Amino acid sequence: MSLIQSPPELIVMAKPQANLRSSPAGGVRGAASAKPASLAKLLKSAKCTLEPLFGDSEERVRAAMGPALRGAAPDSADPATFYTLRGDVKNTKAMLENLLSEPSIDGAYLKPGGEPPVYRGPVDGAEMAPSGDLDAPPAPTPDYVPRQLYLEAAPGGVDARFAWTKPGGRGDGLRVIDLEWGWNFSHEDLLVNSGGLLDGSNHSNTHHGTAVLGEIGGDHNTRGVSGISPNARLSAISFVGNPSATAIRKAADRLVAGDIMLLEIHRAGPRHGFAGREDQLGYIAIEWWPDDFAAILYATSRGILVVEAAGNGAENLDDALYSVRPAGFPASWRNPFNRSNPQCGAILVGAGAPPPGTHGRNHGADRSRLDFSNYGSAVDCQGWGREVTTTGYGTLFNDSVNQQYTDTFSGTSSASPIVVGVLACVQGWLRAAGKPLRTPAQARSLLRTHGSPQQDTPGRPATQRIGRRPDLRLLHGALFPKVVVKEVKDVEKLPKEGDKNIKEFVKEMKEIKEVEKNPKEFIKDTKEAKEVEKNPKEFVKEFKEKDKDVIEHGGFGGIGGVGGFRPPGALPGDAAGEADVQARLAALEAAVVAMSQSAQFAALGGGHFIPGALRPDVGGAADDATAEGGDDGSA
Repeated sequence: MSLIQSPPELIVMAKPQANLRSSPAGGVRGAASAKPASLAKLLKSAKCTLEPLFGDSEERVRAAMGPALRGAAPDSADPATFYTLRGDVKNTKAMLENLLSEPSIDGAYLKPGGEPPVYRGPVDGAEMAPSGDLDAPPAPTPDYVPRQLYLEAAPGGVDARFAWTKPGGRGDGLRVIDLEWGWNFSHEDLLVNSGGLLDGSNHSNTHHGTAVLGEIGGDHNTRGVSGISPNARLSAISFVGNPSATAIRKAADRLVAGDIMLLEIHRAGPRHGFAGREDQLGYIAIEWWPDDFAAILYATSRGILVVEAAGNGAENLDDALYSVRPAGFPASWRNPFNRSNPQCGAILVGAGAPPPGTHGRNHGADRSRLDFSNYGSAVDCQGWGREVTTTGYGTLFNDSVNQQYTDTFSGTSSASPIVVGVLACVQGWLRAAGKPLRTPAQARSLLRTHGSPQQDTPGRPATQRIGRRPDLRLLHGALFPKVVVKEVKDVEKLPKEGDKNIKEFVKEMKEIKEVEKNPKEFIKDTKEAKEVEKNPKEFVKEFKEKDKDVIEHGGFGGIGGVGGFRPPGALPGDAAGEADVQARLAALEAAVVAMSQSAQFAALGGGHFIPGALRPDVGGAADDATAEGGDDGSA
């Protein structure tokens, strides 16, 4: 297997007031420069240049970020100040020391190369050569959708099948850009909505990117796999030839608010001195580095949802280690894993265990943290980190290079695309309904609050947070809350509600409909009824007197909308009839008193005969935010 890894990057951060690109000079590739003479001399002697990570003009970059971002971002997140050093540096340590001694430079650091966050187990991530006869016609690909249990209903899956039943629920109208190294856009299951490679070079190892795209948008047909959001437009930008921050900026410039960017990359952190390791221990999410943080913030400030792998380093991101500012980071840097510090707005995804028995294997309790997954308060949600069936690799089916499938894709690599697919479904629903798409902050809030809870497993308690597994049915309910009753005919379709008989319920609703036709009369009756509720014994006393009058004089009347009555034979002087009336009144008195004092009566609406949810609005305007289902992003 050809190893996928980006080279280390030497990042330089200028002081904002230096304006290195404001007037002609040498040493900054692709832009003008007004470097101090000492910096120009240093670069010339080292045969190096400074290349802007975010564009040629500070003014252009800052204008693109928007006033909201400019007002909220710390100095360490100003994209206009970041450069990468290009050239053959003989002594990296000496160069960093020299750069940091320059008055115009605020920071300079060597960033480890990035890698895909795929779990490197004995089978997971291995690639295989095609096994079919190259001269023979391709064998028919089996249907592997039954093995994609992450598509199924919660809590085991994300309930993608439910999402597909709703308008827009296949990611309609959304664009997704995957940022990593290599993809096979000719794969038989990635043809319908492929946008191809937009920037950078395609790595010779295409399996990882192909597996990622299969989870998100695998074509829906009778073979292979089905993606969570197959109608989303899938494209890619490669880290081959692009510094990571530049790749993120380029992706952001090609997307619009509501679209989604996926960062399939992690890198070695400070736990082991930023050294790469085969076991990936100590690897962390890339937002920890100032330039990547600034690039992500650039994207989220434009309304783009950024989904970021939390990393496979088995690290507690709440550890105090991550608040220690490394040498070369600017003085304004603050640990982004601490949510009380400035945030870039990305959605961090951890790796959770699939249901035990999936593909005949057991990785711990369903939705428990897998041992390699990073965790902590910054991690927003989880996806399947093992046993993911998707395109690529060829460990499941491998007749030709375009017919390769696996069912062991893993890591925060496999977890993050599941979350991307879920978000594409959510945004597709909203677009189809003509509602505003979720912002990065709103999307993160939804995922943190609406899903199947993380579970404990031996040695990995749920306090080691990787968050909830998304549940598309719950998310739809949060975005499109049902009105309790709109029409009586809708009620008749409902099953029993508690112990209430539906026919009786429909009868009550018909009566409420009559009330809606004449609300003034209803208000009059309700005021009288409220008086009754305050003093039921007085009501019964008055009722006895009224009914006695009815019986003695043969008339009919009533109070509070409750008519008097005369049972058969209850004429004046009829002792049997009067006894019957008295018995009925005694029963009525007992029933009213008991009802007014019962918890069940209070639960029906705080002392009202008609429950609050069923009472018509006769006194004021409805709460539009509530009726619309929380477009303010609240959960």
